[in-house]
Amino acid sequence: MSSDITNTSPPIIVAVQNGPVSVSALDWPGLCGGECVFLGRTRDETHPEYGSLVRLEYEVYEPMATKVLDQMARDAAAQFGCQSVRIVHAQGPVAPGEASVVIQVATPHRGEAFDACRYLIDRLKHELPVWKREVWRDGETFVEGCCVGQGGSRIEAGDHETELEGVDHNG
Repeated sequence: MSSDITNTSPPIIVAVQNGPVSVSALDWPGLCGGECVFLGRTRDETHPEYGSLVRLEYEVYEPMATKVLDQMARDAAAQFGCQSVRIVHAQGPVAPGEASVVIQVATPHRGEAFDACRYLIDRLKHELPVWKREVWRDGETFVEGCCVGQGGSRIEAGDHETELEGVDHNG
């Protein structure tokens, strides 16, 4: 499922899409000399009890997520002079090596582009309403808490819970 919010000043595109995300060409603003792209990919990891990571599964409350992403994009545009912003987050399965989030910004100069991209991923990790399930070769864990980057604890799938240190798999 995809939901886009697009406006003309500056062009802002935010979406939630099924499966992995990728970079797309921006409608390039003529005054811009810098574009920064961030792809957050799932790392190939091994859980001490459950073995290798098969995939992450993201559940996103899309209506709220697109509003949060749009506000973040507008804030970045105002703070860093972005002339174009694109943020897309995955929903559903994302395997190791695949990207779950892409952030693209265009600014007049490179410094602002780098700063805006970092600002956006840092905010996204703490504010976006996303839940993450980790599917391992021999079991599953969930990251507690609303958002993927809040450093929540893992809990086992099943009848009993075991807290483990959270791991941030992308970004």
